[in-house]
Amino acid sequence: MGIFIVVDGIDGCGKGEQIKRLHNFLFEADKRNVILTTREPSYGTYGVTIRKILKEDKDPYEKAEDLLELYSNDREEHLKTTIKPFLNEESGEMKKFVICDRYYYSTYAFQQAQGITFERIHEVQKNFLKPTIAFILDVPPEVALSRINKSRDEVEKFEKLEFMEKIRNYFLKLKEQLDDNIVIIDASKSKDEVFSQILKSLKDKNLI
Repeated sequence: MGIFIVVDGIDGCGKGEQIKRLHNFLFEADKRNVILTTREPSYGTYGVTIRKILKEDKDPYEKAEDLLELYSNDREEHLKTTIKPFLNEESGEMKKFVICDRYYYSTYAFQQAQGITFERIHEVQKNFLKPTIAFILDVPPEVALSRINKSRDEVEKFEKLEFMEKIRNYFLKLKEQLDDNIVIIDASKSKDEVFSQILKSLKDKNLI
């Protein structure tokens, strides 16, 4: 079984940059490292529908139950077709890493912010594969929105300040609510400092 790493957090927290850095670091660190970088929502059947909703809907509170079901179906498909086959394949001397941009932590945070209870979400998510380690990149929503506005012209369904504050709070609660290996990273720092925090955690836990 390989190492399953998740990087999660509110929109604009800097996940993409840190995932790219981590992928490149692992690739250069050892020729025996094999890395699969993937994301949720996926580009599978359910993921395409999710992306359409996120782009076209304006009210962040709409379609909560629909999204819980879609994200869960997408996750099940993603695990079955992509993540588990890669992790479970015989690797010999190779060391396998999956780096996933978002996972069920986003479902807990976003759908709770939409009004669904933790218990209801947990009932649907509790049997999914646990990551080896999950990094939640924490940043104030004001900073995140500023980054988003600099990088693109339009904001999506959930990218509204008050709503993002709720999402952030639900993300931060997960470390106490779930029996997962969650590390909260201060993502308001520079890109180099954020990456140093991630690498230190991986080294401290003997994962790299």
